[in-house]
Amino acid sequence: MKKYSTIYYILLLLIPLSVISCDHDFLNTKPRTEITADDIWKEASLAKAYMYDIYFTFQDAGFTEELQASATDEALFTHGREFRETNSGAVTDVNLGWFSKTQSGHQWARLYRNIRSCNDFIENIDDATFDDANKKQLKGEAYFLRAYFYHRLTRAHAGVPLQLRVTQLTDDQEEFLIPRSSYNDCIDQILSDLDNAANALSDKTFANTQKGRATLAAVKALRVRVLADAASDLHDEATATAKVPIFASYSNKELLFYTKGSRTDRWVAVKNAAKDLMDNPLGHEIPTYGGAGLTNEEKADAIWRFFHKDSPDHIFSRYFIDTKNESGTHMPLFNGPSGYHAWGGNTPVQDLVDAFSMADGTKFSWSNPEHAANPYKNREARFYATILHDGMKWIDRPSDYAVEEPTGTIHTGYYQLDPSSNDLYAGMDTRDGGGEAWNGTYTGYYLKKFVNPAAGDHRTRINAVFPFIRLTEVYYAYIEACIELGELDEAKKYLNELRENVNLPPVTTTDQDELREIYQNERRLDFYFEEHRYWDIRRWMIAPTAPGINSLKGIRVTAKLKPGVGKQARHEHDEARWTYTYEPIPLTQEDRKWVDKCYYLPIHRDEIHRNTNLIQNPGYGN
Repeated sequence: MKKYSTIYYILLLLIPLSVISCDHDFLNTKPRTEITADDIWKEASLAKAYMYDIYFTFQDAGFTEELQASATDEALFTHGREFRETNSGAVTDVNLGWFSKTQSGHQWARLYRNIRSCNDFIENIDDATFDDANKKQLKGEAYFLRAYFYHRLTRAHAGVPLQLRVTQLTDDQEEFLIPRSSYNDCIDQILSDLDNAANALSDKTFANTQKGRATLAAVKALRVRVLADAASDLHDEATATAKVPIFASYSNKELLFYTKGSRTDRWVAVKNAAKDLMDNPLGHEIPTYGGAGLTNEEKADAIWRFFHKDSPDHIFSRYFIDTKNESGTHMPLFNGPSGYHAWGGNTPVQDLVDAFSMADGTKFSWSNPEHAANPYKNREARFYATILHDGMKWIDRPSDYAVEEPTGTIHTGYYQLDPSSNDLYAGMDTRDGGGEAWNGTYTGYYLKKFVNPAAGDHRTRINAVFPFIRLTEVYYAYIEACIELGELDEAKKYLNELRENVNLPPVTTTDQDELREIYQNERRLDFYFEEHRYWDIRRWMIAPTAPGINSLKGIRVTAKLKPGVGKQARHEHDEARWTYTYEPIPLTQEDRKWVDKCYYLPIHRDEIHRNTNLIQNPGYGN
């Protein structure tokens, strides 16, 4: 008789169970802390608890102490750890860097455990004895989640073993030694699962489905993402082998590349799948962030507030509730400024900060004297919604720190207070300041997006929602497909709609390469800290020339008293009293550099020892 794991038992304690009657033959009495397979398929409440446990794979989602943003050119993790190996190309088949950790959500063994649970549902739910409506929804969710988990595996490793049934210890040993399937077969299987999920979830929408559970829109949106991955440069054999020598010499190319149809066919499939959901978004809509007519300051505030709550843009998300002590409720603590008793964990790097345009849509450039003298002035609205920089008004300090810095303004610079001395006072939010210096930023910035200090204190738990998939992503996939198909006017039509919603002027270029570059930067900024950039850099194969992947920079802010200004008791950002200089500086906390093997993660050596039929990815040995 099968018994289910302890984590299921914990969940099931929350569900009313029938009281076991007294029986002198107590050896035949089933313990209350155990359930069997037969029990699960008899009661919808038990089956739902089992399904919720599969969803718990997303326990931390994208809100945890160590964020995927710090494994790419979005952020630096202040406290180092495994990001050093990840970002220096030092990943090996025995050290997967940050991706070996539960927080990454991409652990091989964990994903396969949950795939097994999905298989269990798919094999048994039809024979369940509870109502058909619950059976249909749960089966659709099992297909969706299996597709999602295989999608995560293929993003990290390309072709992987397709385990599509529940194996038992009594099965033939070969059932546990499944070789990697081709990338083609993996994509076909994912798309097949999504077809089955769509059929079962055909009536499940944003309006009538419990938040956090799969809907038809989630199924369709995941299909768009999977097709876009398959159509991208990384999975096109001719493109990828021309750029990467270790791919050209790899003897198992079928594991890496998608060979179905032409590249045009693949991008047409992306375009059609995206347009299908755009034309009938099933209750979802892209955000306008307060609509037209807002000032840049008002627009920035609207964008910042948008990411604090649920919205019709969210298609598939993880929800955190402030009454539960979960990682997502601690985003402000994990990432807020050190001068607010927060940990300053994942801080924006200079390359990302420079990617935000000026308010008029022109590029920011340190070569422009006006930009260099005032890098935080006249920037686009998303900049002010995303980045906490020196001199920016934030919230009131905690009472103990307000004694030293009462203005509630970010202080990440070094300031002269006495005109007779060249000594500089370290700002409260620096690593030399009066806050929690060990949590201070190295880059000179802190994260603002997703950081919502409830009750004016970063230590207070918050309600939060992490978006795995938004309708906005579907729009971006449609735009990308149009660019790759040479349909530039159609691409600009929708790209300019998204830009208008953030107060940016329309794009007018008629050059495909230039439009592609603009598109990639827009996508980078719109999905900042949403776990897109790591994968986008790889599928576009731009990592070798991406500055923030191959170097690490922050900012040094210095304020000198102007002539005639006397001694100051403290610094308050004031350009009438101080002259501010801004110097991008190299940082030594990580030796960032790109290594071609890092287009994919290796399969851990332990897994290869368990299954000798597994073939390793290129660049990681046998």
